[in-house]
Amino acid sequence: MADENIYTFENETYRKTYWHTCSHVLAQAMKRLHPEVKLAIGPSIDNGFYYDFDTAEPFSETQLAELEAEMRKICKEKLKLERFELPREEAIRFMEEKGEPYKVELIQDLPEDAVISFYRQGDFTDLCAGPHLDSTGRIKGNGIKLTACNAAYWRGDSNRQTLQRIYGVAFPKKDELDEYLARIEEAKKRDHRKLGKELGLFMLRDEGPGFPFFLPKGMVLRNTLIDYWRQVHKRYGYVECSTPMMMNRQLWERSG
Repeated sequence: MADENIYTFENETYRKTYWHTCSHVLAQAMKRLHPEVKLAIGPSIDNGFYYDFDTAEPFSETQLAELEAEMRKICKEKLKLERFELPREEAIRFMEEKGEPYKVELIQDLPEDAVISFYRQGDFTDLCAGPHLDSTGRIKGNGIKLTACNAAYWRGDSNRQTLQRIYGVAFPKKDELDEYLARIEEAKKRDHRKLGKELGLFMLRDEGPGFPFFLPKGMVLRNTLIDYWRQVHKRYGYVECSTPMMMNRQLWERSG
């Protein structure tokens, strides 16, 4: 269990534990509102948390708002998070009875000597190694925001099931959340893809994914930057070389 007397939100360990618990609160909210949805995984990440769900359609903005509201209710309920372990076969049966095939697969893929642990909070239980906060009441409901819903492949395999990944972020204070969201909006305004299109610098096409097609204005800017780059390198005694754009794949196999 994470001890809030030891950790603060500025501490990375505590912050990730906070967000990890938020992902479980999201999953619990999902099962309350959409019990037919199957659960996949829900970790903390560098800028928040996400949870993958098996559902036919992506979630709308209205549905995300409903999930947020349910998450706030769960936080107010101050549900205790309790960890327990089960033997492998019992753990598999436990998740089979709950109708959670993705959890069953995860358990089956664990090493034979692995400790199989779960976390229970009220009417919800999830397969998880932890750690977690000791109560959903530690999470400030008005500091939660679900930010996006995107498609994701189960276990990153394009041959497997397509899931819906809901991203979120949470802070102990609402003003911290507001500041974070404001920074994200400002960053979007400065996104090079947005500016490139608005300023007529380059365009992106499916024929060259990840490679910009520079337009006349963009070439002026590009050449100006290259000229500056050359001046700086010449000043410090560097000389230029040029290598082929395409080479035998054996080079990459040797070099890694």
